Amino acid sequence: MPNPSRFKFSRSRSTSVEALDDGSLESTCRLVDTFNEMRAAIRVKIPEMEIMAIQGEVRRCLDPEEKGVPAELEKLEGVRVGPGMTKIFKGLVSETAADSQLLFMVEEACHGVILNFTREMASQLPDDQEIPAEIFQEMVKANIRLYNRCAAYAPGSSLVEGIDPPK
Repeated sequence: MPNPSRFKFSRSRSTSVEALDDGSLESTCRLVDTFNEMRAAIRVKIPEMEIMAIQGEVRRCLDPEEKGVPAELEKLEGVRVGPGMTKIFKGLVSETAADSQLLFMVEEACHGVILNFTREMASQLPDDQEIPAEIFQEMVKANIRLYNRCAAYAPGSSLVEGIDPPK
């Protein structure tokens, strides 16, 4: 028999990226757990990697300050997805919003856009072939904003070996 005094918690977070007819990408991060239900979505102009539109929704949350964050997200429109975006995000929104779960989800949506390009490149190779690191190095050289945006492209990774960090 279940123990009713035992605390129970579940969490599901997912990010999806969809190519739109106009050539832009829409990335959505969703969070549903025992206490929260939120959604953050961005629309990114390609190849500029610029956030064209942004939406945030808090359906339920224990933190009352989180409910005011969606109104601040429009300040992030025009920011480019890439190195330094997190610092820019935090500088554009209030201190309360800078530490919010919803802003973190916007960052996750941006990471989804970056990883989408990695997936597309990897899908071009036959399944039985190992993907050479040079392919990813060329991707980063072609779009330097990928540098240091996820663990795979972090300084010291073989995927960015020999590439100068952006200034």
